[in-house]
Amino acid sequence: MRPITPRQQQVLDFIVAFGIAHERPPTRAEIAKHFGFKSDNAAQEHLAALARKGAIRLCSNTARGIEVH
Repeated sequence: MRPITPRQQQVLDFIVAFGIAHERPPTRAEIAKHFGFKSDNAAQEHLAALARKGAIRLCSNTARGIEVH
């Protein structure tokens, strides 16, 4: 896995904690709301970066399609 930024680590930590608490990954909207992003697209950009770096896998055409590696 390639190194991730501190903010990406925060997003990853949130995904893991949310998954433990709710038994499902968060939506992009839930990530955006938690971090105060102005749009869901900002959350998507963090998710895409985490996927490129091998920290998560994004499952297309699946609601809440985030798998942590």
